[in-house]
Amino acid sequence: MNYETLMAEALELAQRGRYHVEPNPRVGCLLLQDGEVVGRGYHEYFGGRHAEAMALEDAAGRRPDTAIVTLEPCSSPKGERGKKTGPCAQALIDAGVKTVVIGSLDPDPRHRRAGIQVLEQAGVEVIDGVLASRCDPSFELFKKALGLQRPWVLAKWAMTLDGKTAAPTGEARWISGPEARRRTHELRARCGGVMVGFRTAQIDDPELTVRHVEGEQPVRIVVDPLGEVDDDSNLVRTARELPTWLLASEDVDPRRSGHLSDCGVQVVHVPTAEGPRRLHLGQALKELHRRGLRRLLVEGGGGLVAQLFAWNCVDQVLAFVAPKIIGGKESPTPVAGDGRPFMAEAWQLRDFSFEACDDDVAIQGFL
Repeated sequence: MNYETLMAEALELAQRGRYHVEPNPRVGCLLLQDGEVVGRGYHEYFGGRHAEAMALEDAAGRRPDTAIVTLEPCSSPKGERGKKTGPCAQALIDAGVKTVVIGSLDPDPRHRRAGIQVLEQAGVEVIDGVLASRCDPSFELFKKALGLQRPWVLAKWAMTLDGKTAAPTGEARWISGPEARRRTHELRARCGGVMVGFRTAQIDDPELTVRHVEGEQPVRIVVDPLGEVDDDSNLVRTARELPTWLLASEDVDPRRSGHLSDCGVQVVHVPTAEGPRRLHLGQALKELHRRGLRRLLVEGGGGLVAQLFAWNCVDQVLAFVAPKIIGGKESPTPVAGDGRPFMAEAWQLRDFSFEACDDDVAIQGFL
């Protein structure tokens, strides 16, 4: 049996999760019965079931004896470090798999070879390192995420062909089409939190909820150093029903903090940087990570996104570009601030793609 050819197919399968699973690893799995592939699966999206579970479901009614997996099957139980699925190593054992062929060992030193140990203790033959030279590079983003003491940050925006996120009046509904908006709601459902700056909360008065798809509601987060969000805004009015956090300066008026708390808003105090209206976003994200957030969607505005870029805290970008031109030197852009002084210093996306999204174009990639 040519395990390298099968591993190459599993690797191709794993890439279908690109842009959707990060900061988790992209993993592909094939299940074989008497040398025939009877099940295929991949990790589809962050928080979703792992590749092995998807392959086992695909192989329902068959009796797979061999598993080809690009990454060592996990062994940690559901709930550990926010893990939303059960251990895949045990699932393969329970399914009667006798041989597991692995591409890469778990990059997390806390769990490296733990899955292999579980398999071998159950009498399963393990063959590791198959096509490792191709599997290992596919987990570079996962390795990066393991070293972060903050959530994985995905910056998303919609803009016109000339790079504007709103008209000079501030009116921004709607730049992108229905499919782009549906995908935004899908993203919200697959992130632990969704963040906006104070001005976006004030001008757009967003709900930041999941409405056009099924899924869990994220924590809604407003970066509002002085606690200026309006009491009658959608976010404050619904704070008792939906988790709403406000990142505010440690020096914000305690009476205002107390009032917002009474409204159901959880006020998180963060040190400032460069003046009272600028929070130390590095510390802010570290606190969000401490509170269990692992994947954060940032929906603007341009000032907040610019600050996150300046703090080197953007990991992934998704931009919907609409075939519209609005012009105007006062029209806002998705990344404001001072920008980069020279083209050679521009933030560069890698592993990027272009995709039609009805009338819009979706451009996404990693920093």
